[in-house]
Amino acid sequence: MELATNCSALTNLPSSMYRFAVLLVALVASGSLTEALQTNACSNGAPHASRVEISGCTQMPCDLVRGSDVGMELDFVAPFAAESLRYTVVATALGITAPYELPPDRANACNWLTGTACPISQGEDITSTLSMPVLPIYPLVTLVIQVSVVDGQDRPLTCFSVNARVVVA
Repeated sequence: MELATNCSALTNLPSSMYRFAVLLVALVASGSLTEALQTNACSNGAPHASRVEISGCTQMPCDLVRGSDVGMELDFVAPFAAESLRYTVVATALGITAPYELPPDRANACNWLTGTACPISQGEDITSTLSMPVLPIYPLVTLVIQVSVVDGQDRPLTCFSVNARVVVA
């Protein structure tokens, strides 16, 4: 009964206030829902990450702004136990494939786990973040970036590939 009274009170608002209330609810709901990015599987045959979010990117190609850091968050299930984890990144542009060297603190994926810590167990649900610098000297090119999480023996636990382009702000 109380809900019905409150709902009728809402619909009795002046139409401009009612539209504003509906818009406000829609904006809050859309801001709290984060859409995962559809990424590609990797050529190395590693298990694909179950969820990938890249800041400012909802569909490929993702724009990587020169002079900024690109934040990524990924979820995966550990296919085996691992004592340590490391990010490896490979970029392909203009037909050339080369490793993308991350600063050591960012490459150590154990530093960026959420809700768990290294060592990890087989079957464990893992959430990890990565902040990748896009240096101001990078050329304005289209590229494919492959991000892997590997253990101390370079065995891949998960991987994803994303189409991107380097742009100016």
